[in-house]
Amino acid sequence: MDKTYRFLLRMPEELRVRLKAAADRRGASLNTEIVTRLEASFVSPTGESHRTRENLMNRRVLIAVAVVALAAVLAAVAGHVTRSSGGPTVVRSNESLGARANAIAHLGRSESGEAEVQSVAQLDYENRAYPLGAIDFNQTAAAIAAGKRVHGHGSTSPKRWEQVGDGTVNVDTLGTQSFLRGTQWSGRISAIAVDYKRCDSVTCSLYIGAAGGGVWRTDDALAATPHWKELNDGLDSLSVGSLLIDPTDPSGNTLYVGTGEPNGASENEAGLGLYKSTNKGQKWSLVSGSVAVAKDRGIGTVAVDPANPNHLFIGTDVARHGASATFGGRFTPPNAPAVGLYESTDGGQTFKLALSRPADVVNPNSANGSDFFKGGITDFEWDPNNAGAFYVTMFDYGVFRGTLTPAGAQFTQIYTAAPDPAGLGIRYQLSVADLGNGKTRIYLGEGSNEVVAAGALADAAKLYRSDDAAAATGNASWTLLSSKVDGTPGFSSFDYCRTQCSYDMPVASPPGKPDEVWIGGATQYQELPTRALRYRSNGRAVMRSTDGGIQFKDQTGDARHEWESIHPDIHEFAFAPGGVAFIGSDGGLTRTSGNYVDFSADCDNRNNLQSRPVSYQDCRTWLSSVPERLLTLNANLPTMQLQDIAVDPTDPFNDLITGTQDNGSPFFDGTGWGMNVQGDGGPPAIDKGGVIHYHQYSGEGIDVNFNGTASGQWTWIGDPLLFSPEGAAIFYGPLIADPVVGESAFAGLQHIWRTTHAGNADKQFLADHCNTNTGDRAGTGPNSGCGDWTPLGGTAGDLTAGPDSDKGNGAAGFVSAEARAPSDTHTLWAATRRGRLWISKNIDAADPAAVTFTRLDTTAQPRRFPSGISVDANDANHAVVSFSGFAAYTPAQPGHVFDVRFNPATGTATWTDLTFDLGDQPVLDVAFDTATGDIYAATDFGVDRLVAGSSSWSTAADDLPKTAVYALTLASGKKAGDRILYAATHGRGAWRAELPDVKKAKS
Repeated sequence: MDKTYRFLLRMPEELRVRLKAAADRRGASLNTEIVTRLEASFVSPTGESHRTRENLMNRRVLIAVAVVALAAVLAAVAGHVTRSSGGPTVVRSNESLGARANAIAHLGRSESGEAEVQSVAQLDYENRAYPLGAIDFNQTAAAIAAGKRVHGHGSTSPKRWEQVGDGTVNVDTLGTQSFLRGTQWSGRISAIAVDYKRCDSVTCSLYIGAAGGGVWRTDDALAATPHWKELNDGLDSLSVGSLLIDPTDPSGNTLYVGTGEPNGASENEAGLGLYKSTNKGQKWSLVSGSVAVAKDRGIGTVAVDPANPNHLFIGTDVARHGASATFGGRFTPPNAPAVGLYESTDGGQTFKLALSRPADVVNPNSANGSDFFKGGITDFEWDPNNAGAFYVTMFDYGVFRGTLTPAGAQFTQIYTAAPDPAGLGIRYQLSVADLGNGKTRIYLGEGSNEVVAAGALADAAKLYRSDDAAAATGNASWTLLSSKVDGTPGFSSFDYCRTQCSYDMPVASPPGKPDEVWIGGATQYQELPTRALRYRSNGRAVMRSTDGGIQFKDQTGDARHEWESIHPDIHEFAFAPGGVAFIGSDGGLTRTSGNYVDFSADCDNRNNLQSRPVSYQDCRTWLSSVPERLLTLNANLPTMQLQDIAVDPTDPFNDLITGTQDNGSPFFDGTGWGMNVQGDGGPPAIDKGGVIHYHQYSGEGIDVNFNGTASGQWTWIGDPLLFSPEGAAIFYGPLIADPVVGESAFAGLQHIWRTTHAGNADKQFLADHCNTNTGDRAGTGPNSGCGDWTPLGGTAGDLTAGPDSDKGNGAAGFVSAEARAPSDTHTLWAATRRGRLWISKNIDAADPAAVTFTRLDTTAQPRRFPSGISVDANDANHAVVSFSGFAAYTPAQPGHVFDVRFNPATGTATWTDLTFDLGDQPVLDVAFDTATGDIYAATDFGVDRLVAGSSSWSTAADDLPKTAVYALTLASGKKAGDRILYAATHGRGAWRAELPDVKKAKS
């Protein structure tokens, strides 16, 4: 029986237009055009034909397409490849497309948190910076100061914040990429440091840096369940790029953390400099001289001279500016310091530029600034055999050997890169090993673009080695270890980071083991059991060699047929004595047991893999030494990056669902967080009756579950939205369930879209044809029956129409916020990206085209991003509205929090600025407590409260970590009159606080 599996595509508008034009010329649909191009491009480097849809799986499956084929096809159509007549096709990495590796974020994929088509962080940055192209560092510093002033007011609430669950997610088998064994995830880890010299089975200190959650430490890293402690006191930025235990401090108490995530992606936030601790992270202080050279950048590496603790190096990289990992964006602020290697000889009081090469110049007229990663420093390691010598890698330039001299560090380039034809900058990573004979070995990873020629991969990421680094003089000093020929040892390291090398491609050799080297990057999805009937590996996201990088073995799964698997995107390695490896990924931290066993016999149980001799032999080799066990270390490590939280109105303490970047839509059942869907997780929703739950992927891809969050029962209802021409600029769209009318929900693109039957009145049709995992109609067209969403208001209902000068922005605009009044059935408020505010008083009209909207903003209101709307529960014509961005960029229209009252008789609204002493800091969401009149504002530093009648903001309640809060949800409490406020943090999971009791008037 033929089976058709759906996928969701996210692509630049230019690419969509070109594909649509090609489809129109052939008289085909856009979906058919894409599928035709994909099918025509499927190639196999081994010569083995690709599987058909009939033999894709022997289990529930979601389609996944070969990254090489898809990236090549879409990139070629978009004009994002470099080709000569009859020559090879260069497949640019995900960032080059301004997108994921293959320009998609489709159902069943959670391949990375790397740059999206227009990533949520890129959009967030642009929204905050608008109407300018970038955020000046001084504005960020002012926002930090404003946040501190408000926190200095303290809290007047007797209530306190509490964490919801332990902050980590228990992942169901259907939430993994392999569908084999459940696991546990936390947020993305960008740095790891192990106190190797003082690590044993009893005490082993390990530090991790989270993308948006700051620094954490465990002193029992080898325990089955480590105990984690947060170490963020003194850090003004929780975006971590690097960690270092000072090698000159014999106590191991001195640490450095470089803020600003350096991985090549649009969601990596620039930091605020280098910080130092002398008490194992209990307290941090800013290294003063680092601000001038690292502001607006990420610090990808930190080094201390082993002979002089006051001699420091930091390597900076292109990053996006802000105060947390969610504050990133594509544009680099003006006047940012040059990226490169900086040196300090006075303990960090001052730094000077020691090594730099020309980097990309910002083009403010381009869609993304056009400054990618060229010139950034990705690695720094000292030579263990030659005092004063060290090695650094630089984006798009290669490897340099540095030598300390009285005049400062001097440099010799010992590997010279060919310029990246795609324009991004090729990433390089190295690891140094002492050979024990007085010579130093270097393993060098080169993140080359995938190049397709004659229907096969001609070039891709590869590994080199030099066994005498001190004598290396150029490219001839290096031995290529990788090979494009399948069946050879070198194939095991070929293409190891696929098309996302700028995002993740770690290389590391354990101390004292010069023949052992680990490489990581992106999962080979086409080799998983969910993608191939005869699967030949465990994914190969993590590979290990013990013969000097000649032959690698697959460490991505452990020695069980239904293996424990690691998150598919790998960022960091660190090691402990006894063969233990720690692996940092987009899903948190995993470690090996230290024992490695032969599991090649499992290749005989993979659906007659023997019928494909090359793949069978690959399998036997790759599984001949795998971890006996992989152990997740994420329990009680609350670093998840949340988008929003939906609350069951019938059970507000025990039934929640949230969305997370790249880690699905976890749900809370009163005991902990679970997750059983893949992909990105956008704003979710729960029906007024509490049973129907909605989960959202990127790009308004929506599932519904008519049985709560039951595994395997998610149903796809997104086709009308998916096939709509709207939403080209949106990554996560607003989604709300009607608070009064059951099965009614609203989604925002350029129009407000409505369903009145939770996707389809015929629930049996949905069950038979639209199941997320097995539906045969899902993804086949706007009239597939998998969704009944309808745009409201006809042509006039396009709330973004019109020029940018009128806050329109057309196809680049979208609905940024929406809210239904809980006091009636017909009022809905909505806002659009560039600052428009609308109200509809007949949102429930039977005829969708009859719905009308009244515009409420004028030129007096900010031309900035409206981030939240909270409607008065007793007055449908009264709402509080928040704005992100900086008022300094719209000085004639200041303000971040407004009270708005609509007058139906005049069709106009009265606006009152309530920002007061909140300062010029972006407000990310707002909640109005009707019971008291108090207002709550989410910022990059927590949640603030404006007591009714007051003109001074204060901290909403005590005990919330100083972290960015992306969304607020106000719900009823345990008994009548009680209210509870939920905060979705972007780096510290979910939190809630009961609100102050309503004061009763004296009789």
